[in-house]
This record gives sequence, C-alpha cells and structure tokens, in this order.
Amino acid sequence: MKLSDLSRRQFIGRAGKTVVAVATCKWMCAQTCVAASSDGCVDAICGIYCGACPAFLESMGAKKSSEIKCLGCRSTKKMPGYAPKCEVRKCAKAKNLQSCGQCKQYPCDKITKFFNETPKYGLREKYLNAVRDKGLPAWLAEMKIRWTCPKCQTPFGYGMKTCKKCGEKIFSDAEEFEEFKKTKKA
Repeated sequence: MKLSDLSRRQFIGRAGKTVVAVATCKWMCAQTCVAASSDGCVDAICGIYCGACPAFLESMGAKKSSEIKCLGCRSTKKMPGYAPKCEVRKCAKAKNLQSCGQCKQYPCDKITKFFNETPKYGLREKYLNAVRDKGLPAWLAEMKIRWTCPKCQTPFGYGMKTCKKCGEKIFSDAEEFEEFKKTKKA
C-alpha cells in the first residue's frame, strides 16, 4: 500500500504507532547505555560517573573522530583500551547488569578491589551504593545535576574546582570524597 492510498485517519494511526515505537526503542536503548549522545555512555559499570571524566567530556565535544579519547566502557563507538579485559565489566555483562550496584552480590571482592583513596575512583563505592539504594535512573538524574555548574549549567568534571565557563566555585570530587570518608567512619 502506498502512502497516497492511506486515509488521513490511517496515516495518523500509523504515525502515532511509529512515534511510540521510536520512543520505546530510545527508552530500551537508554536501558542498555544511558547515553549523553548516541555514542557515549555516561555511566560505567564499576560506579564511575563517566559524564564527569575529563576524557569523556573532551570526547563529547570532539569535532573529528580522531579527537575522541573515550566514550565510556559501554560505548559501541570508542571505549577505553582496558574495557574488553576488565573483569568487573565481564562479570556484569555475564549477569546482564548495567551496574555493579544492581548485583545481588554487591559489594563483592571483584569490585571492592577497585575502591581506592583517589577521589574519582574512591567515589565508586558511594555511587554504587546509591545505584543499589535508589536505582540507576535516579542516580543518573542526581549525577547530571551534581556534575553541572549551578550558575551556568555547564557540565564539569573530576579534578575541577571552578567552572571552566563562568569561573563559579564548584563542589569538587575531592570535597565530595572527603565528606564520604567521614560518613564511612561514623
């Protein structure tokens, strides 16, 4: 049947079904890779918020594919070289999980080996606990707000103390990690 053979009602009905199908597909894809773009995943399996990683932020702004450094360990376009060998990633894939925080065995020896005393990596534990307690979508919504300058709405990353666009002081990963360590001791 040609498009010209459709009545207005049939066309609108089919168009509506197409819109629903596209929306469903986007939702399902987001469940597989919550993306900042069609190629980058802002959440890592191990609890790092890639949306705040300097390499990821640079890659999202790249004009040429040769300028792309990393789009997250779950990216289908450009993942870091270690990703295919990562035991945590392999484990989560085998269990069909998007995050270690969703695993019934969390925290396990495999992931706790990745917790350390540098802010970016030390926050993994806090972030995975939030995924476990609140769910991945809620955590991602919080991360988007947390890693965006409250004054100018520009994303910022690990290691930054001021917004690169407006100069506003921001809550750094080092400050967040120090607060987290205090709550662990309490």
